[in-house]
Amino acid sequence: MIADHGLRTRCVIADDGMAPKYVGSLTRGRTGLVVDKELAGHRDKLLAGDLKGSAVLELTAAPVTVETLRNVGSFIRENGLQTIVGLGGGSVLDAVKLAALFTADPALTIFAERHAKRSGLLVLPPVTNPKERPKTILMPSTVGTGAEVSAVACLDTAVGRRLIASRNLAGDVAVLDAGHLATLPKYLVFEGLFEALLRVAGTMVGSQRSIFDDDGHVLIQRIVRLGEQLTRFDAPELRLTAARLSMETHTGWALMGRNPYGARHWYLANELAYATGARKMTATASVIGPIWEEISHGAAAWGDRLRLQHLWSMVTEAVPALDPEPAPGITYLMRRWGIAGLETIGEETLLRTTEAAIQNWGGALPMLRGIDAAQIHHVLTTAARGHHVLSGPTGDLAAARERR
Repeated sequence: MIADHGLRTRCVIADDGMAPKYVGSLTRGRTGLVVDKELAGHRDKLLAGDLKGSAVLELTAAPVTVETLRNVGSFIRENGLQTIVGLGGGSVLDAVKLAALFTADPALTIFAERHAKRSGLLVLPPVTNPKERPKTILMPSTVGTGAEVSAVACLDTAVGRRLIASRNLAGDVAVLDAGHLATLPKYLVFEGLFEALLRVAGTMVGSQRSIFDDDGHVLIQRIVRLGEQLTRFDAPELRLTAARLSMETHTGWALMGRNPYGARHWYLANELAYATGARKMTATASVIGPIWEEISHGAAAWGDRLRLQHLWSMVTEAVPALDPEPAPGITYLMRRWGIAGLETIGEETLLRTTEAAIQNWGGALPMLRGIDAAQIHHVLTTAARGHHVLSGPTGDLAAARERR
C-alpha cells in the first residue's frame, strides 16, 4: 500500500464575519461570485467587503444539471473570470467546480455526454490546459458534503444522477466562516454530521483492515460526540467544528488506503434519492439500517460484519445510551438527532431504484459488485417496512451457506 497524502486544497477557517475581509487576499484577476439566491445577507456582506464590484450569479439550491453548467459557464466566459468564489450548499459548490473545469476544457463536456450511459461514475481524463481553469474559492453554507475539498461532484443527466470524479475538481481554497453556517436550520446540521459519519463508517466497513483504522475510529467518535453536544445546545463554534470535521473526512488520514467504493450504501441512496426527488440524506436514512442489518447477518457483499461491530463499539463507547447492535443502534441515533427517512417507498419506486442501482453501479462495476437485484430489492423492501419475504440471497441465507 502506498499512502500519498498530497492535499490540493488550501483550507482556511475564519471567525464569524471574517470572510468578507479576507477573501480578497485569496483571489487573482477578475473575480465573480456564484451564490445561493437564498443567502442574500451573506452575499451583500461579501459585496460590501473584498468582493465589491464583482460580478454576481445567483443559483437555486437544486441538483446540478447540464443547464446549470451552461448558465455558470456563460457567466465565467462573459465576465472573463480568473477566480470564482462559490457560496452555498453542496449543489452550488458542485456547479462552480464542474463549470470551472468544463469551461477550461470543453472536450470534457463531450466526454461526459458520451460516457454517462455506461456507469454512474465518470472519471474525467486529465485536463488539456489545467492553467486555463479559473481559480475556485469555495465557501460552504452547509455541513456534510465536504464539496469544498472533495474531488467529486454530482451531475443530473438525462440518464440519471452521475458522480463525476477528477483531481481538478477539488477547490483551490476552502473557506469555512462561522457566519455562513449560522442560518442553516439545525436539522440540516444534524443531517450533515450524519453524512460525514457514514462517509467514514461506510468506507471503513467496506474496506480491509488498515493502519489508519485508529484515525477513522477517532474521527467517528469526534463526530458522534459533537452531535450529542448539539442535541443539548447550539453555538457558532459547534457548527464551525461540524463543518471542519466534515471537511476532515476528505482531507484527514481516516480514509487513506481504503476501498474507494467501500461505502456501498451511497450508491443505493443515490438512486433512491433520484427516483423520489428526496434529499440524499433522507434516502440514506431509509436504507442504512437495513443494509447494516444485512451486514450483521453475514451479507459480506455489503460490508464486513466484524469491522462493523468493532466500529460500532467505538460509537457506543462515545454514546453508551445507544443500542450495542449496529442496525438498531444507528436507527436510534437517527431518532436522537431528528433524522427521518422516506415516509413511503412505493413498489414502482422500489423497482426503478433496483434497476438503476444494478445498471449504474452493479454487475462488473466495482461499486456494487457482488450485490444482485434480489439483495437490493430486499433492502428496499425492508426500508419500506414491507412484509415481502424473498427467497434470494439475503444476509441470513448467505451466512447459512457459509456455515455449511
